[in-house]
Amino acid sequence: MRETPLIFGHESHLVGILCEPDEPARQERPALLFLNAGLEHRVGPRGLSVAVARALADAGFASLRFDYAGMGESRKPQSPLAVERRDELQVECAAAIELLHERVGCSRVVLFGLCSGADDAHHVALSQSAVAGMIQIDGHAAITAGFKWRYIAQRLSSPRRWQNWFERKFGAPGDADHAVIERIDFFEMPDRDTLARDLSTLVARDVRLFYAYSGATHGYYNHAGQLRNALADIELGDHLHEQFLPSADHTFSRNAERMRLIEAVIAWLQSGWPVAE
Repeated sequence: MRETPLIFGHESHLVGILCEPDEPARQERPALLFLNAGLEHRVGPRGLSVAVARALADAGFASLRFDYAGMGESRKPQSPLAVERRDELQVECAAAIELLHERVGCSRVVLFGLCSGADDAHHVALSQSAVAGMIQIDGHAAITAGFKWRYIAQRLSSPRRWQNWFERKFGAPGDADHAVIERIDFFEMPDRDTLARDLSTLVARDVRLFYAYSGATHGYYNHAGQLRNALADIELGDHLHEQFLPSADHTFSRNAERMRLIEAVIAWLQSGWPVAE
């Protein structure tokens, strides 16, 4: 496994790390492009992007993880090519894809994004024809009747919920000091019809989709197969792979769950882009 720091972009303002296998990556396989999650730079939360990239290199896949402009080691360009942040992201990812093509020889890429990075991957995939696949971790989903029933049952059976109700009802001194924010939204979830339309567009382009969900998504995803069930009226076929890892936290900080995620990603990549002997 080799890692090479690179500077790229129209003003040489973007900084990234190219991660490659010891043997040259097979050109029939796509390279991976990691997108930033929330306020994290290219290492990913708790080093997730680094761990995944290095495991991918051991499995024969090259990748690039880079800092968005103005984050980490990347600076804002003096003469930006776009005004809106979403358009600026498209410009940065186009430059990253071109860099992968030049350095690795791949013709197509797979995007990897966690949380807001998953939302970014969705928009980049729709706009960039070089995208062959997308890996979303704790990204988009849609509500189903099955989700609602499970959500209600889980809430009613939660000892913590009843404890919270008791404390609110009868109030112990200092209770307010123990308030917990359950989740912070770093992206706007697309509505079900928009998601269905967008994924139909990607499937028509033969883009492969990997969606993984941790236990932290209990507010909008709580059972395996929920996304496919929610989009049952569109033909997803083998293009969609769904993985539910309810014991994992949002950043896959525990090694066992992180390895399960990495192994699932590698297996999906190898089955989608096998190498002819």
